[in-house]
Order: sequence, then C-alpha cells, then structure tokens
Amino acid sequence: MSVTARARLHYMPLPIEDTERVVSAKLLGVSFQDNFKMGMHVNFVLSQRNQRLYLLKLLRCQGLSTAQLDQVSQVLTVSRLRYASSGFLTANSINRIQSTLKRLYRFGYTAQPISFNDIVKSGSVDLFHSMRKSNHCLHELLSSYTQRSDMCTWTRFCVTCMVQ
Repeated sequence: MSVTARARLHYMPLPIEDTERVVSAKLLGVSFQDNFKMGMHVNFVLSQRNQRLYLLKLLRCQGLSTAQLDQVSQVLTVSRLRYASSGFLTANSINRIQSTLKRLYRFGYTAQPISFNDIVKSGSVDLFHSMRKSNHCLHELLSSYTQRSDMCTWTRFCVTCMVQ
C-alpha cells in the first residue's frame, strides 16, 4: 500500500502556483478522478438508478402503458448509461450496470431486455459512422485508418472492439 502511495507521488507533476489540486472534477456531467478511474462517476449514475426506478413505478401507477414506460426508461436511464459509457469498461462496473438493465426489464419498464454491451456497441458505431462524414470535427483522425463495408477496422480507438 505504501509503495503505491510513493509511486503515485513520484509521478505527480509539480504544483502550479495559484491552482488547487483536486481529487476529482466534473466536466460535461462526467466525474473524472485523479487516478483516471471512473468509479466515482459510475457510483453517481447508479445512485440515480433508484430514484429513476421509483419515478417509473409512480408513472406506471398513474396508468402509463408499457410502450410509454419503455420510452421514458430509454430517456431517463439508458441514455444516461450510454453517455460516457466507454469509461465504464471494468468488469465490476459493467456487472453493476447490467444488473440495472436487467431490473428495468424484470419490473416491466422496458419492452425487451437490454444489454450494456449493445449500448456501448451502438454508441461507438454511431460515433464511427458520424465521424466518417467530412464535416465532423473528428473526421481528420480517420484519414490514416481504413474501413471495409460495415466492418470496423479502426481498432485502435474503437470501443466496440474493446468490449468484446
């Protein structure tokens, strides 16, 4: 344990005058930690899970149909899990998020079971296809990579390839 602390201090850059060093920072709704782990963000997203499940329960009691509940759960829960999902790529985080998705289906808030891997894949495929458009700000990054039909050969940065 103390070895890790010494190694961590060894790699810390010198402090900048008039700048406070923080353990975590929130940028665009995503919590970044000084150790580059996403545990704090995952914990926050999953803490919202219970509030949103309760809201879905209240909406069902108010008479929303299964199709309407499915749409609301997609907006409230699945979209939140999809945002910055590439940072969740640890086994523990994926298991915790997958249990949330199973719970949504088991309680009848989604019409079909949702897999976290499917969420990550669709997000990275959507990003990759939009990056192929010449007006996308990241399009220039693709210039040295090739793409054959619908297969992703852009494995260096592609999250889809990391999940499998």
